[in-house]
Amino acid sequence: MTGTVERAREALRSGLRPVDVYVELAAGTSDLRGVALAVCDALGIPRPDAEQRLRGSEELWDGFGPGEEGLVGELLDLAGLFDVHATLDERGERICGLMHRAVGALGGIAGGVAFNLHRKLATGRLPEAYALLVRAPVRERGDPARYWALLTTVGEELAAWLPPGDDEAAGRVGEARARCAREAAAAARAR
Repeated sequence: MTGTVERAREALRSGLRPVDVYVELAAGTSDLRGVALAVCDALGIPRPDAEQRLRGSEELWDGFGPGEEGLVGELLDLAGLFDVHATLDERGERICGLMHRAVGALGGIAGGVAFNLHRKLATGRLPEAYALLVRAPVRERGDPARYWALLTTVGEELAAWLPPGDDEAAGRVGEARARCAREAAAAARAR
């Protein structure tokens, strides 16, 4: 396994995405699970965390054969196996907390959106998480005024939190803040 981990590290350093590293290393081997753990190790994901993420996937390994490594890799990637969790600073943690409160005011959230949101927050992709929430529909049992007020605060905090020069994230946050302002105004009028 150590050789596989080193090969995975080299491939990651070359710029390949973790899922592509998995596919490359899994080709021609019958130990698909072992390759998944090796890629996680190369990413710095602690073994107990990787094992926990793989719990319940035993049937996956028997259901695929040679030539299907790409499909297995995509499934593992979609499930978040290769997600490297981020440690946020105080402001980042506060932003996450505000987003969690906003979800409460939303009145419910679809399972797929919730999973995607969780992945973005866990990996520190806060601008993407914010943009996702801004697009989420407020449910009938939700509190639109509170939801949009919380997201307005999130947008202000995010704008201050972003590193200088991250134009892509700044653009995403700016667009989401503009929509937030429109929705907050509409929610205030509806009261």
